[in-house]
Amino acid sequence: MTKEYQDLQHLDGEENDYQLRKELSPAPTLWKRLCSSFRLLLLSLGLSFLLLVVVCVIGSQNSKLEEEMQALRQTFSNFTEDIEDQVKGLSNQGDTVGRKMKSLETQMEKQQNNLKEEHSSLLLHVEQFMSDLRSLSCQMAVLHGNVSEKTCCPVNWKEFRGSCYWFSHTGQSWLEADTYCKLENAHLVVIGSIEEQQFVQQHMGSMKTWIGLTDQNGPWRWVDGTDYEKGFKNWRPEQPDNWYGHGLGGGEDCAHLTENGQWNDDHCPRPYRWVCETAKNTIS
Repeated sequence: MTKEYQDLQHLDGEENDYQLRKELSPAPTLWKRLCSSFRLLLLSLGLSFLLLVVVCVIGSQNSKLEEEMQALRQTFSNFTEDIEDQVKGLSNQGDTVGRKMKSLETQMEKQQNNLKEEHSSLLLHVEQFMSDLRSLSCQMAVLHGNVSEKTCCPVNWKEFRGSCYWFSHTGQSWLEADTYCKLENAHLVVIGSIEEQQFVQQHMGSMKTWIGLTDQNGPWRWVDGTDYEKGFKNWRPEQPDNWYGHGLGGGEDCAHLTENGQWNDDHCPRPYRWVCETAKNTIS
C-alpha cells in the first residue's frame, strides 16, 4: 500500500514537473527571437558602417580626383599662357624681321636703280666714244686719200652697199654678241637680200654665225625693227622648229647661219661667231 502511494506520488511529481516544463517552454523561444533580432540589428549596423566607410572612401577619392583635375587645369592654363606668350614673341620677331627684309629690299632696289643709271650712263659714254673714234678714223682715211666720199667705215670694217660690217673671229652667245655690237654703236647683222646673204657668207665661210634675228620675246623679229614677215628669209627646210631635244634647257630662240648659209634656230647660249652691221659714218 505504501509502495503504491509512493508510486502515485512519484507520478504526481512527474506530472507536476511536466506541467512546469510545459509552462516554462515558451521562454526559450522568446530568447531565441530576441537573439535573432539582435543579430539582425548588429548585421544592419555592420552593413551601415561598411556603407558609410565606402561612401567616405569614395568621397575622399572624388576629392583627390577633383584636386588633381584642378591641378591639371591650372597646368594646362599655364601652358596655354606660355604658348601664347611665345607666339606673341615670335610674331613680334617676325614683324621685326619683315620690316628689316623690306628695308633691305628697298635698299637693294635703290642700289639696283643706281647701278642701272650708272650702267646706262657708262654705256652712253662708251657709245659716244666709239662713235667719235669711228668718225676720227674716217677723217684720217679722207686725209690720207683712201676714200673719195664724205662717208666711210671704221678701220677693220667692211663696206657693202652703204653699210659697214665687222666679222668676229671668236665665239660668243647670242646675247653677248648682241651686246658687243651695241657697244660698237651697231647691231647684229640684218640680212635683207640674197646679195647681202652672199656677202656675209663669203666672209664667214662655213662657220656657224649669229644674225640679228630672235623670237625670245614673242614672234620672230629683226633687232633693228625691220619687218620680218615681209622681208627676206632663207631658212633651212623644216626650220625654225624650236627644238628642245638638245638637253640644254629651253627651246631655240636665236637664228644663225649654217655651213651652207641657210638659217637655223638654235639655243641662244651656244658660242657661235657673229657679224655686226652699222651705217657708214658721215664726215662733217
